[in-house]
Amino acid sequence: MAEARKLKKPQTATAETARPALWKVPPVADDRPVELSIVIVTWNSERWIGRCLEALAESCDGLAYEVLLYDNASADETLRLVDDAGGVRTIRSQMNDGFAAGTNRAISAARGQYIFLLNPDCELAPRALAVLFEFLEAHPHVAAAVPLLSDESGVSQREFQLRRLPTLRTLVSEVLLIGKVFPRNPATAYYRYRDLDLTAPQRIEQPAAAALLIRKDVYEEVGPLDEQFSPAWFEDVDYCRRLAAANKEIYVVPAAWARHFGGASLEHVPFAKFIDVWYRNMFRYATKWLTAGEAETLRWVIIAGMLLRLPAALIGFGHPDVGRWQAMRAYVTVMAKAFKRWPGHGPVR
Repeated sequence: MAEARKLKKPQTATAETARPALWKVPPVADDRPVELSIVIVTWNSERWIGRCLEALAESCDGLAYEVLLYDNASADETLRLVDDAGGVRTIRSQMNDGFAAGTNRAISAARGQYIFLLNPDCELAPRALAVLFEFLEAHPHVAAAVPLLSDESGVSQREFQLRRLPTLRTLVSEVLLIGKVFPRNPATAYYRYRDLDLTAPQRIEQPAAAALLIRKDVYEEVGPLDEQFSPAWFEDVDYCRRLAAANKEIYVVPAAWARHFGGASLEHVPFAKFIDVWYRNMFRYATKWLTAGEAETLRWVIIAGMLLRLPAALIGFGHPDVGRWQAMRAYVTVMAKAFKRWPGHGPVR
């Protein structure tokens, strides 16, 4: 890749202690300074990684940058496409370590003063990273910044991307699908920042980490992503909560944007596995950040939510691509695990 410019804090699992090291960081090709380290974690990402990498040079627009890619044992053509692109320091794991662990290990080898977390299913617009970099340079009190995301057709993904930090009320609303049944309800509107003016940079609480620029010294101060949220989901919510607890500010910068195609993780995860991990990690987040009573309330709401989904699954409503019996088995499995508090999920306090 081109380098055109010269130049209460919760206990978390760390990259060094969570698992045996089955990976090796490749050596640096040269010792030229870099301003920005772009970190990408892949897992069977052949559909996306080519366009993701191709967009980086124009997005950086002269910034001195490096690309660190952590591959979670992809079995498709991901690594061949990365090798063909060239200029990428690729860390190859022998197992799927998950998003948080892969990110932490890649960042441990990063040399830039800024770290940009980038999903492989994102395609940055020209100058997107340069705009974010310039914003943070001009606002030293801001810890992190994100571009606006749109889908492949250019439709804004603001409701997916920008949210306030979850409370018991918002998590209950999500589990019980209140936002789908009553889409105009004020609680959902507030949670999803529908009141936010996106004609100028705005402070936000919880952006999706699909594309996020953070100062490396802030990452080192707050600590690595919590690898207990494995293999994915809610690790970015948890990290934003930790940033907020450390009084760090995050901004969305609408002048920077990116296409987010979505599905890079989901397309390889069976429905039953996804909802099991999703609700387990939601409960983990609740036990970490809410009161014990609130976490217990959420657990029973999850059980109730699965019960409410069973009749819909029986008549084939909700997930026709999955199949009614498979969906019903998945909901029953989540109910059973929630009833037992997801045995083996480990302490989080």
